[in-house]
Amino acid sequence: MKRNWLISTVLVTSIFGLCISLLSCARNKINLRKTLDTKETVQVQAYWDPIADASLGLPDHTPKHAALFKNLSPAHPSQEYDVDAFKAFFPKGSVPVGGVWELDMNEVLPFLRQFHPGATAEMHINPGGEGTIEIFGRRITLIKVGLESEGAFACLRAVSPTYAEIVFRIHAEFLLDAEARAYFTPAQFTGRLILNRNNGTIRDFWLHLPPRKTNVDINAFGGADMVYVPRMELIAQNAHDQSDIVWETAITENEAKDLLEASFYKFSEIERFPIEEAVAQAQAENRPIHVVLTWGVFDDESC
Repeated sequence: MKRNWLISTVLVTSIFGLCISLLSCARNKINLRKTLDTKETVQVQAYWDPIADASLGLPDHTPKHAALFKNLSPAHPSQEYDVDAFKAFFPKGSVPVGGVWELDMNEVLPFLRQFHPGATAEMHINPGGEGTIEIFGRRITLIKVGLESEGAFACLRAVSPTYAEIVFRIHAEFLLDAEARAYFTPAQFTGRLILNRNNGTIRDFWLHLPPRKTNVDINAFGGADMVYVPRMELIAQNAHDQSDIVWETAITENEAKDLLEASFYKFSEIERFPIEEAVAQAQAENRPIHVVLTWGVFDDESC
């Protein structure tokens, strides 16, 4: 009898603990889609600076190249969106802080088409295949993956009783001219959206091309170049809702950035070693080496 009572007590305690845990998880998750006031509209401003620098001078190669690349500007410098359109960046259900979800590019592309009607989620640069190289006297097989990862992901970075912040990363490109095979391919778009959870309005929206050197690939007439565009962004801000925010639960911007990067590139989660250490460990354990080339030139002559 005492044993049965003990078992029953343990089971009840375990079930009670599980219920508390589930309730806690439920409280830590929020459904952002249910908070939007669909009667609101948002005015979004677009900015697109000219190409400031080119590695190989392709934009000035011929007058036809210049016509394609020298006068790029937003198709719609200012555009009004129904607030419902911003559901494109929200998760389909409830998520916790640090939760990551994939975005539907069909819902995201209307924002990118404020820049140019040729915005597309289908990247034209995607070579693959296999080759081999020799490292320290050993032949190693390389699998060449695509240069671009398509799609978009978002992460719930922070919440307070009044606000929620979503950060996102988008990979897309712009077909400027099909006959000229002219493409404008940003390295990535990143951004954030701050939602006022009390009144269902968008406080801040920012989608931009990170301003690092050579942040865009361009292609035309069979030629290619890497160029620098100082500013390419969409901005919306509610001037009447700019009080300071004290986040109740949050991850850092760098943590969110890493989570989004890992969503595109699963190999970023793999622990990495200098090549000398990897070879020594592989020889000691008689195991193969997986090499990931993230930047550089693949020598086809060694294939």
